[in-house]
Amino acid sequence: MATSESVVVSKSLPTIHLNLLRAENVTESKNLLDACRTHGFFYLDLTSDPELCKLWKEMLRIMENYFKQPLDVKMQDARGSDNFGYEPIGNEEGPNPKTRDGYESLKFSRREFLKGSSDLTTSVRSQENHFFSFIEHAHSITLMILSHLSSQLGLTGASRFEAHHADPGPSLSTLSIMRYPEHEKRVGDTTEAPCNVGHNKHTDVGSLTFLLAAQWGLQFLSLTTKRWEFIEPRPGHAIINVGDSLRFLSGGELASVVHRVVPLQETQDEDRYSIAYFLRMNDGGVFSDTTGRTWTADEWHDFKFGVFKNPSALDAKGQFLTGMMIPESEELLGSEGQKAIAT
Repeated sequence: MATSESVVVSKSLPTIHLNLLRAENVTESKNLLDACRTHGFFYLDLTSDPELCKLWKEMLRIMENYFKQPLDVKMQDARGSDNFGYEPIGNEEGPNPKTRDGYESLKFSRREFLKGSSDLTTSVRSQENHFFSFIEHAHSITLMILSHLSSQLGLTGASRFEAHHADPGPSLSTLSIMRYPEHEKRVGDTTEAPCNVGHNKHTDVGSLTFLLAAQWGLQFLSLTTKRWEFIEPRPGHAIINVGDSLRFLSGGELASVVHRVVPLQETQDEDRYSIAYFLRMNDGGVFSDTTGRTWTADEWHDFKFGVFKNPSALDAKGQFLTGMMIPESEELLGSEGQKAIAT
């Protein structure tokens, strides 16, 4: 766990500008490819789209009100699914030994968006159009990013990345809104660590992740410095990262990078909110992992989400949790001096 004395902030992530991508700027398209090859993460400047920035603020307001509700109310939206409905804290292992995850979430699948209803039962259903609107924006932007990457790599026809994500699908693309609650202040001089902390190290299941987060906590395992680095939250900027299926589809050309969520301090000192749209391949879309094993997109999704629940038993070497990225040493389990290499 990082402390205030050992916080390392990334200085290397590039910024890609949404307005330049929309204008088909060739230089920016080349910059995009370089970012996905070299870092696997980049900032996306959204300031040219005030409507999207306004929607971000409106969603945060709704999120705060939703998560403040009693647990029994939120559980009315639980659906036992990895793609839609409410999930309480502690369903997965946490980033530190003997901990569970430290976030609760409410998910809206793109399938729900396409049929026009989330089927939720609490009052948030009356505000679901905000989240559906964001799904529409994020889906369009991530498909545009795929199109630029396809063109830069010279892909044509059915081999283009966006062809694997075309409607009618279906796919398991999902919007997840998450709250990492503030840890209760401990009374007295106790050294007992919190039991629910952050989000375990992993690579993302799908193709691209579109993340809005105004608070610190996201950390990635830099491919250039070979260490854990915090990604600074920037107003008006999304954080985009490549996921497993896009890495596999590109034959390893694009980098799906290990990341996690941990507090800056030993404990979470404020409620942290994040909004993530996970663009995923159409169900049945086929790719091969780095061992040559063939998967469909939905098989990889379901298998990996099963591993998330209990990786220490199902995936002791971190092979699947980290998207076929493997540690050079057991130091990957700690917080400093860590590496990941492709098999």
